[in-house]
Amino acid sequence: MYIDTHCHLNFSNFDEDRAMVIGNAKKAGVKKFINPGDDIKTSLSAAELALQNPGVIYASVGIHPYNAGNKLERKDIVKIMTNETIAIGECGLDYHSYKGFDAVGKKNEQIGLFDTQLHIALEFNLPVIIHSRDAFADIFNVLDQLPALPRGVFHCFSGGLEDIRNITDRGFYIGLDGNATYSKQLAMVMPSIPLDRLLLETDSPYLPPEGHRGEREEPKYIPLIAQAIAKLQNKDVKDIEEATTYNAQTLFTI
Repeated sequence: MYIDTHCHLNFSNFDEDRAMVIGNAKKAGVKKFINPGDDIKTSLSAAELALQNPGVIYASVGIHPYNAGNKLERKDIVKIMTNETIAIGECGLDYHSYKGFDAVGKKNEQIGLFDTQLHIALEFNLPVIIHSRDAFADIFNVLDQLPALPRGVFHCFSGGLEDIRNITDRGFYIGLDGNATYSKQLAMVMPSIPLDRLLLETDSPYLPPEGHRGEREEPKYIPLIAQAIAKLQNKDVKDIEEATTYNAQTLFTI
């Protein structure tokens, strides 16, 4: 059994065929899905989807860094948490400006929003799903100023060897997505990622794997990501499947 630890099945990209997408993933061996929100609306819809699919889809409540500056406070995030909430995120820092969002100009707002969500994760003893783009140094700085470290995962990892060490030294997991099937940079560092720190993700509908680039990403492609990792780590794909499933069940208590 595989677990897709990061997919946005509640997004409108799946409105026409969501049930089929879930069914096709199950046929491919992907039996459970973690659906993170990236704002208030998608966090609520993630919880609703989890309620409709108990034991199959799990919801995470989070505010993406591109939503920094919206004057959200702790109470705004806590009030949308439900019994279906199994994690906080995705949240983090992203210094890549996108569609008019001045990422660096909103650096302080991003850090404040990230810090708020980390404290919520600690308060409710929930794992955190961290989004980091061009921001590893500040991510680690924010984490190291906390009264304690939460458990969690660095979603869609794209860093280097030093980042792997900084992540694993702090007890976090590393999420790998479809770009692991074609990224030359990830290919170089893949052998250095410990198997007991690995998680599989698709970030559906984004980041389809090699052979499907340009298409909509779906959870059914998780086995392709596992196969690419197995080859780069010189391991049997069954080892990747068993380890990442165990890691997901451990981190998210599912």
